[in-house]
Amino acid sequence: MKSIVAWTSIAVSIGLSACGLDDDGNSVGTLKGDEGAASSYRASLTSCSTLPGAQIGSFVDPDTVQPLSPPNPPGITLKDTSGNLVNAHGGGIIKVCDTFYLHGEYFSGTSSDNNFRGFTMYSSKNLSTWKYEAMILPQQPSGLLGPNRKGERPHIVQCPATGEFVLYAHAADVTYQADKEVVYATSSTVNGIYSFNGALKNSSGTQIAHSDMSALSDGSNAYVITESGWVYKLSSDCHSWVSTTQYGAVNGTSGGIEAPTIFKAGSTYYWMGSSKTGWRANDNFYSTAPSITGPWTYRGYIAPQGKLTWMTQVTWAIPVVGSSGTTYIYQGDHWYGTQDTTAPGKWNYLGTYVFQPIIFNNGLISLPTYQTKWKVDVGAGTWTTF
Repeated sequence: MKSIVAWTSIAVSIGLSACGLDDDGNSVGTLKGDEGAASSYRASLTSCSTLPGAQIGSFVDPDTVQPLSPPNPPGITLKDTSGNLVNAHGGGIIKVCDTFYLHGEYFSGTSSDNNFRGFTMYSSKNLSTWKYEAMILPQQPSGLLGPNRKGERPHIVQCPATGEFVLYAHAADVTYQADKEVVYATSSTVNGIYSFNGALKNSSGTQIAHSDMSALSDGSNAYVITESGWVYKLSSDCHSWVSTTQYGAVNGTSGGIEAPTIFKAGSTYYWMGSSKTGWRANDNFYSTAPSITGPWTYRGYIAPQGKLTWMTQVTWAIPVVGSSGTTYIYQGDHWYGTQDTTAPGKWNYLGTYVFQPIIFNNGLISLPTYQTKWKVDVGAGTWTTF
């Protein structure tokens, strides 16, 4: 089988192959190219490419309890190159040239109110060693991202038509539900300080009033997607939205999807999300479609039912495209106190990170087994356990 993977500016002809076999003998893991595709890939190498073996990202979860079931696994506590806790949660990762940029919400270590303090950014060549870049969008003096406000789910898109970097996020009052809107900020560089531009609106001045969101580009257009299955197509400058459609199928049996995350592999789009259980983990699920505009088909849970998606809530999917294939990495947040029924999410600056290789099998995806020790070869686009 051959298909085309297109993500940002990279297009590689690929076929589905295995980095191994699961217990049932099914092919799993990395999407790998044939020799013709590999030759085409080598011919397209630029200064932004990473040679196989040059950058290896290693992920080791501190879990010591088997079998893995809630409240384990605990996730990875990341520290930056200065030894400080990585504090960028509920966001995403964008790759520019040979560098990955993690961006997310900064949580206070002295207050448990989870009010907006800013969005931070870290950079990495291998996805496991992170350097602090900056507070790329700090709390504003007043207004939608001012004091006593919520700001979450930052996702950065490089606008296809302009090349500008645009950060989209959800803003709201302290209840998360009133005066809620998608807001945006812009920068000429991915790791610059972003200029806040207010609420994202259409030509009539209508805002996007939803409680949870994400954003992505397919290389031609940019989109904001929200809880409950809404897709907003953006204008060519990515500063407004021009149309919207709801796709109810992606809600599955949950009554309303949140933490919406879309990625493309081969010719298929995958829409992952969680049920609406606040900071508490649940069994995340997904749907598939031949295009962002559908039709979407609900496919069920990502991880074994009852494992609560390995105690996480999805926030992003990272394509690692290399000379030998493409590995797609699930990025999830293990929120602080994720099983606490009284005050979950109280100290989210202590939240941990979960990165897991997504397993492909005949067009379906899963996280069937939690990998406590694994590594990704960024240049090759392959992964292995160790």
